Amino acid sequence: MNVPNFVIAQMPPRERQEGMVQSPKFHLRELEAEVLAELCDEFRTNVFAKAEKTDPAA
Repeated sequence: MNVPNFVIAQMPPRERQEGMVQSPKFHLRELEAEVLAELCDEFRTNVFAKAEKTDPAA
């Protein structure tokens, strides 16, 4: 399994006239352990929801 090196922040939508701007990226080592844990929990929740399965860890 591939593990990403970066987290890309979600930015609010912009007007087309404002032009294209890349969302900020953060290397995993820049994030606090608590933030990484929250991202992992959210990912796990989303995977089981998409699979329409109950998480056995819940």
